[in-house]
Parts: sequence; C-alpha cells; structure tokens
Amino acid sequence: MESKTLQFARRGRRLIGQEMFKVLERAKKIERYGQRVYHLELGNSSFPPPSTVIQTTIESLSNGHLGYVPSSGHPDLRAALAQHYAEGGRPWITEKYFVISPANLLINQVLDMTCNEGDVLVVFTPAFPTYIAAAEYIGLTLKAIALESEKGYHLTKQAIDQAVALKPKALIINSANNPTGAVYTHSSLEYLIQQCDRYGIWVLSDETYADLCYRWPYWSLSALEYRQLIVLSSFSKYYAIPGYRTGYALAHPTVASKLSLSCSTLFSCLPLFTQEGCVAALKVGESYLQEVCDHYSYITEHCAEIINQSGVLTCSVPEAAFYLFIDITQTKLSDHEFCRRLLQEWHTAVTPGSSFGPGLEKYVRVSVSGQKEDVLEGIRRLVEFSLHCKDGRPWLSSADTTPLRKVSHAV
Repeated sequence: MESKTLQFARRGRRLIGQEMFKVLERAKKIERYGQRVYHLELGNSSFPPPSTVIQTTIESLSNGHLGYVPSSGHPDLRAALAQHYAEGGRPWITEKYFVISPANLLINQVLDMTCNEGDVLVVFTPAFPTYIAAAEYIGLTLKAIALESEKGYHLTKQAIDQAVALKPKALIINSANNPTGAVYTHSSLEYLIQQCDRYGIWVLSDETYADLCYRWPYWSLSALEYRQLIVLSSFSKYYAIPGYRTGYALAHPTVASKLSLSCSTLFSCLPLFTQEGCVAALKVGESYLQEVCDHYSYITEHCAEIINQSGVLTCSVPEAAFYLFIDITQTKLSDHEFCRRLLQEWHTAVTPGSSFGPGLEKYVRVSVSGQKEDVLEGIRRLVEFSLHCKDGRPWLSSADTTPLRKVSHAV
C-alpha cells in the first residue's frame, strides 16, 4: 500500500522541542555502544537532595497516598509556599496565589491563556529554549531583544524600552538567567514592571534559579502587586529533584484560578507523594541551602577560569545557577557542528547556543551541575577539542593523556 504523508494541524507542525534533549538522545545512543559520555548538556543536578525529601516521599507511597488532589495542587504544599513567601516579606500572598504544575509546562500554560495566535511575545536573549518552542507552538510572533555580553548580559533600561516599544501582549523575564547566570538588578526589574503596567503587558517572571544566587543580591518580582504578573519557579534545581517535575506559579488569585483550570484540562493533577516530598523540601534548614550555593559558586568560577585561560574560549563568570555560556568563535565552527563533533569525537555533550535565540551561533551552553570529577573532565575535553579546531590539528592528538576512541556510527 502506498504510504501517504500524515497531515498534522498547524500547531503540530510547529512543534520543535528542546535542543538539549535532542543532544541527550544522541549521547544515550553513544552510551548504548558501551562508550562513556560526559554530560554537560542538561541542568541535571547531581547534588544529593535533602534526605527528608526522599524519606517523606517514600513514606507517602508506603502510606498509600496515590489518589487525586486538587488541580491547583496539594493544599499543604500551597500553604507551605505561602508561608515561605510571607516569611520573605510578602504577607499578602496566600495559598490562593499558587498553582502546582511542572515548571516547564507552566511556560506553555501561561502563554496559551494570555496570548492569541499572532500576538507579539518579547524575550530577552540569550533565553531559555522552551520560551521559543512554546511561542512557536502557540503561533506567537516572537521578538528577541539581545542583551550584551560586554555588560554581563544584564537587563538595561534601553533593552526594556526596546521591548515595550514592540507593543507585546506578553513578555518573559528570566533572572537568574539560564544560560548566562546573570542576575538582574532591583531597579531594572522595577522599571520593567512600571513600563509594562503603562501598556497592560503580561509578564512571566521565570525565577527557577532565584535561590541559586551567590555573587549578586537577588530581588524577586513577587514583591510587586502587579495583577498581570505570573512568577514561575521550580523545586527541581535547588533541591536536586528534577525527576519530580514539580514547579509552581505565583499569580493573582483570578489568574491562578485560570491556571488551575488549565492543569485540570491537561493533566488533572500532579502526584500527591511528590508534592508531599516538596513540602518537606520547604522545611530544609539553611545549612543545606548554603552548601548547595557554595558548591555551585566554586565549580562555576573554577570552570570559567579554565575556559578563559584556554586561549580559545571565553565566557562570563555567572552570578547564579550552574551554566556557562561560552563563546566558540575562535574554533571557526558553528554551534551545531561544534556540538556534533565534540560529542562524536570527544564524547562530551553540550548544547548549541542558537537554541537560546537568534544570532547566537558562535556560542554553546555548558552545565556544570554533574559530579565534580565528571564536570572537570568534560571541561578538559571541551578545551582540548577547541584547541585542536583552532590550530587545525586532527581530531585526536598523540599528545593527549587520555586516549579517546572515535565513535564509528553517525550521531
């Protein structure tokens, strides 16, 4: 029988996914051939999660907590979040402000319920790839405002004015930033909301890495009572439980009610046992949280130093999170070619810079969230490969102290 081309809907045809998961799939293919791969492509933290989180989750399962909860989230978790924000100086925020949902999905949920097809969405680049993928899927007109590397990728008044001048329906802000690690100032964020309030612009503030800030004072937009503001965050990174897929939105109760309906429509509710584990996470003491920040402060600074002393690669020292956004211009390779060859020839996985916005084809993103020894070996291979490309040497030098066997199959 002659095969026919499957006809998907417009939205189906617009699905592009996330590039880092495509890299992960290629890396896993190499590993199935028995090869070791150094994973620097995903923010998959290897830092041990708080033991009470795991114990509480196990106890919840053992006690048969397997049923449904409200679509807006477990009341205990929402109450714990409200208490957490009240202790941070936001007493008006109650459990009615919170909706529990996977943080990555919340990006799509917020844009889907605030924007119509064709509406303008502004992002500041480099930007997290899901913003771009969600905008493409929904059919929004994406406008990118590039932040300058010379200014540490910080948000400026000029960039805000450029964004507002585009008359967007919605705008996404991401501080602390993935992939640059930049943390935006209190004054710039306040100015952003003032301008958005003038024109009725929806603001999605992605604050997933807010608690992983170690070189710059952090200020959250949750301090402002702007009705068209949705703050997004996650338990994945800070508490090292990305597999729980548990995040939350903080918004005016009217907005939160709409998001709850979205959750009910899309997935009913998240598991009770993981949400109870997250309640335990919010009770973890400051010593654990400080240890996490100290670890990532050290490893990002150390790896940035290695990169910047290489003579071929450069990057800013991040102020938060666990990523390095690296300029690969001197290798004379595009980001996709660089990533393909680095994985195929040196068994090290990183993410192409162009997935973080237009004009970033001479960058790659590296995650240093893995085991320290694996991260440092991956960084060593990244630098060695870059030196080979710059000098025009073969893919493997006889001077290498750690021989690598080239993968024979296509990646």
